[in-house]
Amino acid sequence: MGGPFQSSLGGLDERRLLTGVYIARLSIANALAVAATVVRTTAEDSPPGLPLVFLIVGIPTAWTIASVLYGRRWAIGSRFLTAQVGHDLLLTTAAVLLTGGVGSEFALIYVLLIGVAGLLLGFRGAMVTALACAAVYLGVAYWQITLNPSDADGVIVLPNLSGRLTAVLWSLALAATVFLLIGVASGMAGRRLRVQRERLDELEKELARARIDAQDILNTIESGIISIDAGEEIDFINVTARSQLGISRVPGTGEMRARPDLRGLSTLYTELVRTLRTEREAEYAEMALSDQGGASRAFSVTTTVLYDPAGRKRGAAAIVRDVEHVRRLEDLARQADRLRAVNELAAGLAHEIQNPLAAIRSAVELLGAGERDRVGEDARLMNLVVRETDRLTALIGDFMAFSRMTIKKRARVDLVAVVEDAMEVDRMAARGVGPRPVFVRPGIPYRVDGDHDLLKQVFLNLVANARAAVDGVGNARIEIRVGGQALLPELERAGPFVALEVSDNGVGIEPQVRERIFDPFFTTRSSGFGMGLAIVHRIVDLHGGMVWVDSEPGKGSIFRVAIPRAP
Repeated sequence: MGGPFQSSLGGLDERRLLTGVYIARLSIANALAVAATVVRTTAEDSPPGLPLVFLIVGIPTAWTIASVLYGRRWAIGSRFLTAQVGHDLLLTTAAVLLTGGVGSEFALIYVLLIGVAGLLLGFRGAMVTALACAAVYLGVAYWQITLNPSDADGVIVLPNLSGRLTAVLWSLALAATVFLLIGVASGMAGRRLRVQRERLDELEKELARARIDAQDILNTIESGIISIDAGEEIDFINVTARSQLGISRVPGTGEMRARPDLRGLSTLYTELVRTLRTEREAEYAEMALSDQGGASRAFSVTTTVLYDPAGRKRGAAAIVRDVEHVRRLEDLARQADRLRAVNELAAGLAHEIQNPLAAIRSAVELLGAGERDRVGEDARLMNLVVRETDRLTALIGDFMAFSRMTIKKRARVDLVAVVEDAMEVDRMAARGVGPRPVFVRPGIPYRVDGDHDLLKQVFLNLVANARAAVDGVGNARIEIRVGGQALLPELERAGPFVALEVSDNGVGIEPQVRERIFDPFFTTRSSGFGMGLAIVHRIVDLHGGMVWVDSEPGKGSIFRVAIPRAP
């Protein structure tokens, strides 16, 4: 604070103390008005003096209102506090003068005023106020003694104070000394209070830093954390839990119970209250919780009771884990392991089949060349054997390419450029048949380390799959997106990924089919070998990524590819 004095208190305590000063000031003003009215009414030939009453009450009231308005609009400084003490010194002196002078009961207010000055203005302010009170008090006494000199016996008679002159002077000196001693005591108390306040502020800052550090740690873990205090009020929800439940802030208990979109949080709150009251903790209990959109998901919930050092319950906490995300990652890992095993089997099996298959085809061709006049059923069967042998040869070729696939040209590539290149190839191949995919181009590049041609094959296979899904659907739509973590909420904490998303509004995929959709040779269509999505999975796996599908029968599918983002 600026000015000549240093406050002993923080801003909040100053305002509380000033509130007490305002109340005491108005009380004194009203008491003084009553006293003045009584004195003037009981005095002979004295009118009630209503103008004086209004003056006594009006000035302090107006000053107090102005002070309150000033404190609400501007910061409270030492000049403002000094003005408050000065005003109250004048008010107290007026009260003393109107109620008998130095013998007035209102003279005790000087002591309170010095004490308040010590708290508000510190040691120096307390001493200045004590000297001012002593000077004013002795000045009033001098004025009264001048008007009422002592008689021949040396006795002086003042209102509410009489005695020999020497005794009266000693009494006045003692009062002035008391003022000064009160000033010293209140100033030292204010100084000590200021030191304690500074220590408390430092402790509060350290506690705030520790609380921030603890919250930062809790906000970085993958599990959601929710806690309630001993009063059964929610006092903390970390960032993960807010994301899981689809909330942006901590709602009050009444709001949570009144809003149906907070049903998931309300379910957790009920479990926490049960744990706190019964002290029966839940361990990995699976619960279906809904977010604000009403979508229900499975979570694993563990609750525990929190105790203070004395062993008293101080709240309860819940750890919430997203079971669906864990299950999805586990399914992806199992799928990758299964496909690796199939790949190893395929490499050997394709090699063993390819050689005898080539021999069979050669033998059939020789038989056909040796008997060119062969007609009828024999010729038809020969042609059938050749065609099916060619088809099996092509299948074995795809299988061997699948099993031996490697990244031959690894480089830093922009996935946006890969998609644009592949879309041109798809456009030429489609020749205007079927819907034209819509690419929502991002404003920035998304780079990965990989093989441009293999990544382009991933896109072409996914778009071909989407075209087959929307075949015969009215208002067919295929949409492609490339982005970052915003498209991959499931992998929010797994690391930086680049996402490729291909969505359609086709027939969708049944759950039992979705489990095997990336297996080699698995297909639900009458044509094709069922290798397209298996190749997609193989290429993505070679790039250290993941691929999965979200689908609902009759509403379409969304295929998502996640590849580690290049640093």
